[in-house]
Amino acid sequence: MSFSEDNTKLAAFRAFSHREFRKFYVGSIAAQIGFWFSHISYQALMSDLTKDELWVSMLFVVTFLPVLFFGPLGGLLADRLDRKKLLLCSYAALIVVSGIQVFLVAVDAISPAVLLLTSFLVGLVMAVLSPVVQAVTANTVPPEDLASAISLQAMASNASRVLGPALCAPLVSSDLYEISWSLYSIGLALALIIAAGITLLPYELETERVPVKQSLLDGISHARERRDAWQALLLVGFISVFGVSHVALTPSFTENSLGKPSSYFAWLGAATGFGALIGALAAGSFTASSTMKRGSLFAIPYCLLLLGFSRVTNFEVAIVLQVLVGFFYIASFTTLQVVIQELVSEEFRGRVMSLFNIAWAGLVPIGTLLMGLLASSTGFDLGASNTIALTSMACLCYVILVVVRNMRPTDLDT
Repeated sequence: MSFSEDNTKLAAFRAFSHREFRKFYVGSIAAQIGFWFSHISYQALMSDLTKDELWVSMLFVVTFLPVLFFGPLGGLLADRLDRKKLLLCSYAALIVVSGIQVFLVAVDAISPAVLLLTSFLVGLVMAVLSPVVQAVTANTVPPEDLASAISLQAMASNASRVLGPALCAPLVSSDLYEISWSLYSIGLALALIIAAGITLLPYELETERVPVKQSLLDGISHARERRDAWQALLLVGFISVFGVSHVALTPSFTENSLGKPSSYFAWLGAATGFGALIGALAAGSFTASSTMKRGSLFAIPYCLLLLGFSRVTNFEVAIVLQVLVGFFYIASFTTLQVVIQELVSEEFRGRVMSLFNIAWAGLVPIGTLLMGLLASSTGFDLGASNTIALTSMACLCYVILVVVRNMRPTDLDT
């Protein structure tokens, strides 16, 4: 199987010409579909138990907080240790955690506190797994096909975001949580078996073993030296806090603004994923021209659509808007990730991509906690819809500022 270098229409698919990437890709899809089974189950069960936006927000806090604090260590491990072994160990650890969750549901030992604890364990493993997966992706293709591999991984992630919630929604609606978490274990086991059979291309690890603190600081310095990479990291972080974190409020928004049972939020997630799948494909078609300016421009309609979403009361209209939200969200993030991956050196890849994961996921606890406090009756009592409107406007203001900065004459960018 081969793709012409000159055929720009197939540029997004060139990574499929590499056998090791194809194998890794299939395993990643299995793991990611399973993740959405787990993620939707956590949200739905917590919402059923508490009916409080703040508790659901706390679920996001404990899941993604480890990425914020331990993500850099995960990136350092990816730059110092065998990446394939780290990948396998991470999958195995998640299988254990999901197995524990199945047992707790089966014996009816679930409470909000227990959900927070097991979700925190998932977050600890993900703090290592996320930068490892991104580094391994780069090690399954030659440099010229890296952009294609990134866009295809984004497509896989968002295909799973469609399939996972869509398949999981009937299970959570019927309170079959032990089945949904069991399917997560099966997906992880399949990913582990496939990953065990891949062979990575040669890659450079950190050669000089400096102290951990200095090594982490070196990774930050490396990113800051590449201006567009650093700008991209900051933009991703701001959108995560004031945009992406709105997902913590979707169960409440679905019930209070759209007049549907809170479990229907899974369909909104599936709609977002469907749009994101198309957005990843669109981003992959112009990976050769991925720029900071292009990535920030895609974020403008994302913020505007999210603002519009906050005002709707019709479920079908909300579904359509979430498709568009997902499209521009992933088109922006995929473009920005390509910018970062292409600018960093191989020996710093794990650490810099851990910064990307902090910006993308590690800051979500801050955003969800903020939104929970703003929306909850125990906080500022703005409600889900007004909170989403307020934060999306804040996000829009920052994105416009970034766009304006990147429209300055090129001599100011040097």
